[in-house]
Amino acid sequence: MNEDPANDRVVNEILPPPMNNLAHNKLFPKKGIPDWKLLKEHLTQEGKLDKEDILEIIELFKQTVKNESNIVKVQDPVSIVGDIHGQFYDLLKIFEYGGNPEKTTYLFLGDYVDRGLFSIECVLLLMALKLNYKSTINMLRGNHECRQLTSFFNFKQECEVKYDLEVYDRFMEAFDALPLA
Repeated sequence: MNEDPANDRVVNEILPPPMNNLAHNKLFPKKGIPDWKLLKEHLTQEGKLDKEDILEIIELFKQTVKNESNIVKVQDPVSIVGDIHGQFYDLLKIFEYGGNPEKTTYLFLGDYVDRGLFSIECVLLLMALKLNYKSTINMLRGNHECRQLTSFFNFKQECEVKYDLEVYDRFMEAFDALPLA
């Protein structure tokens, strides 16, 4: 349960974000595979992660997609998802309607970041899902997964405010490795 140490919440029915970052041993119960359900729950409550854990997820993801072809082949049935643009809570709704990621093949068409306020959360959840379900979670690179647009819109700034520029640079490196078609 999240606590309100200052006891100053105007709306007490809505819990405050978790006070502590998600512990590494809980996020990674098995080496190299993040617990995506726990991550989803933590991010839904607007919790944060340690920078080292974010960098580990990004690096594991980058190595995974680097080993894939630049052209992804998917078989139907498949749920196709376009432009999320940092709308984390919409992404959660997509999973409700599109199907459980454990049992559904997904093709994400890119544009995960910019415009919305939760781009980091969107990308981290999708990366964690890809690490858990390599053959059924497919992600393409959209036009917003580049340095020019993320600098012009708000992803770079979001990374600076929530973490730092190293996190941003590592996300960019991972985006460079995404398949194109």
